[in-house]
Amino acid sequence: MIKLTMAAAAAAMLLVAPVAASAQVTEPVSFTLNNETDHILVSLYISVPSTDEWEEDIFGDGMLDAGDSVEVTIDDNLSDCEYDLKAEFSDGTELALGSVDFCELDGGSIDVSE
Repeated sequence: MIKLTMAAAAAAMLLVAPVAASAQVTEPVSFTLNNETDHILVSLYISVPSTDEWEEDIFGDGMLDAGDSVEVTIDDNLSDCEYDLKAEFSDGTELALGSVDFCELDGGSIDVSE
């Protein structure tokens, strides 16, 4: 199971200003990530849309072969619902997956395709 650690960032956001309950992911978010490309997916990053910086690689040392799927769980009380995603592949290519609403995503899937 792949997990992202953003607890410190979420805690810092809560100290700055209260976040409305409807705009915060308070439960773990699980989804199926489907690699529908012909390349090995080696890194997956998320970031709030308001920054140009990416958080740490969710996959760590893992990878996702072409045509395979993996269950992803993020359990860090994310401070927002909307996040941008970026995938990197073994051939050096990158794919921006755009904005995803994690509040709506739970239990769903994300397809990575070219």
